Amino acid sequence: MSLLAEAARAAGNVLVTPVILREVVRKQESRTLIVGSRNPASIEAAEAALREVAPDVIVEVAGRDASAKSLLGLRRRRYDVVCLMLTGEGFLGEKLRGLLAGAETVVAYGANASWYRVNLPPVQLLTPRWWARAILSCLLCLAYVRPMVAMAAVDRLRTLLPLGRPPAEPGAPAGRQVTFIVPTYNQRELMDFCLPPLLEEAGREHTVMLVDDASRDDTANYVRQKYPQVRLVRLTRNQGFAGAVSAGIRRSKTPLFSLINTDVQVRAGFLSAILPHFDDPQTLAVCSQIELPGGSQMETGNVAPAWSGVLEPYHVPPTSGGPILYAGGASSVYDRAKYEALGGFEKIYRPLYFEDIELGYRAWRRGWESLFEPEASVFHKHRAWVGTRYGNAFANETFLRNGLLFVWKNVRDRTMLAQHFSYVCARLTKEVLNGEGTMARAVLRALPFCGWMIAKRWGEYRRGDRPDRDIISRARPPAADEFVEAGAQ
Repeated sequence: MSLLAEAARAAGNVLVTPVILREVVRKQESRTLIVGSRNPASIEAAEAALREVAPDVIVEVAGRDASAKSLLGLRRRRYDVVCLMLTGEGFLGEKLRGLLAGAETVVAYGANASWYRVNLPPVQLLTPRWWARAILSCLLCLAYVRPMVAMAAVDRLRTLLPLGRPPAEPGAPAGRQVTFIVPTYNQRELMDFCLPPLLEEAGREHTVMLVDDASRDDTANYVRQKYPQVRLVRLTRNQGFAGAVSAGIRRSKTPLFSLINTDVQVRAGFLSAILPHFDDPQTLAVCSQIELPGGSQMETGNVAPAWSGVLEPYHVPPTSGGPILYAGGASSVYDRAKYEALGGFEKIYRPLYFEDIELGYRAWRRGWESLFEPEASVFHKHRAWVGTRYGNAFANETFLRNGLLFVWKNVRDRTMLAQHFSYVCARLTKEVLNGEGTMARAVLRALPFCGWMIAKRWGEYRRGDRPDRDIISRARPPAADEFVEAGAQ
């Protein structure tokens, strides 16, 4: 029952969202049906709240003064709003008829006078388009059973078969020399933005390497002529972020490397603040503070994990240093030996997103930490090239698709997997019925890689056994609690 309860909660997070009643019930005159309770006090409170928003609203209560008992009768009355009662004694049949009554707006009244919006379109029984969308959402949900069954099979085999010896543990890095690796693709216009401050920070002790990922512009020639001190690596075939970074790491010789995007400017003192953290043999990577145009804190580098059915990293204010979920692949320094012991970035996530998130997660699984250092900072033109090359819609869809692949490979907790499946199915249902396609496209793009990711799931068991919930608890910056408390006030 606990698995079912957690799955229902995850689905509820998608289908039912908190709302201010005035934002969804605005009509001066409307017909409202209240269903699903025999608690007079709760019903009266819901009626009072509805009349406060719409004084002339006509309120009917199923079982008290709503004469239409059948579903057809309810639909003929053409209710504008259906209010599902979540408090008091519940009647599942009434709630179901309320959902099927065909009202444009469905709200729910819960404890502490809280209101929620049910994010499903009204059922249109005679509309072929609605039924086609409903069938498509069901087929997609059934298709998603495949990776869930495969994950369960691998996890069961893990308990029956030996895993072999764990890999060796590398210690602290043998030196503090850093290679700055800058992957680029058709970004000549950003070279003068990124390279001058980076070369100044590197000085003579450290190296700056530009990896040209088979650009079609003249980035390589421009850098060769204007910045001859930059080590240039040219790839003959485009390999995406993970492939370009891996090519740069293979050609570097230093015990540490730093990943810097072309839309990032390194501030002075970057290395002097970060390098002391590598005295700790448990440190995988250190991320700097990220400054955005206009002082925005949408992206700060101080990353906390959240789990709602998928892993959702979120940035909190950069008030203090400490552990974080992952060190972003645009402004961080990594221990090369630990990076290689983890197998490096997963190339299947190409063209972008989740490579650095998964690396940090796998490190936490093994007991290695990613840290945030607020005294080091960079300036980031957020999505300066992602939006230009891919478009924000494709970028968001790719992030979601890679989030699914991440779960297939890495998440082992049964409760979290139940939440994941219900979250995906609920979001598929909501979006497809509303004519949206982000989750559907993400699922269809992810499913062809199911077998590949499940095979990699087995290999990950040898690299650590820290539980998923423990990772999410430990990989949480101190500022996350302050951020949540401030938001609740």
